Amino acid sequence: MSVIAPAVHRLETVDPPLALPLLLDIAQGLAAAEDLWGPHAHHDEAERRPVRLVASDRWEAWVIGWSTGQRVELHDHGASAGALVVVQGDLVEITEVAGRYRPRTLLTGAAVELPLGLVHDIVATGPQPATSIHVYSPVLEAMTFYAADGKPDRTVPVRDEAPVSDLRRVARALHPSGRRG
Repeated sequence: MSVIAPAVHRLETVDPPLALPLLLDIAQGLAAAEDLWGPHAHHDEAERRPVRLVASDRWEAWVIGWSTGQRVELHDHGASAGALVVVQGDLVEITEVAGRYRPRTLLTGAAVELPLGLVHDIVATGPQPATSIHVYSPVLEAMTFYAADGKPDRTVPVRDEAPVSDLRRVARALHPSGRRG
């Protein structure tokens, strides 16, 4: 059996990202804490609206609500690696593999590592809205968007948005046994 790996563009960064399995673990823990992200997931047909859930000096997490047909466009995450978990609905991730763009359906519960330099697109294709949790390390500062030919088109700074939650609340959600009654 052969494994098809997506094309990855290597980037240099001052603060190396946290390990992908750790980012995935954080994303899955947050995904299980619907009380943290649920009130902030917006499904607006006019625009896709990411909400910054939490930020630390090494990583951050976002919740994104998707209405049918919404997409990001081909992009990378700058100097950040990441992970995403689909918590509601279905998404399609499009990556370049051997010079061709290939879709991969991400059903509810799918957890995906986003290695440093990955160029991909995410599209909401299902009939129902979708919601996903995204964790990035280091904190996402810019995204480069790519033309269909794979060449960089533009780099856009990521809006510095205040998180809607703090690390203490997130720690309690990720480690519920530490709660005091």
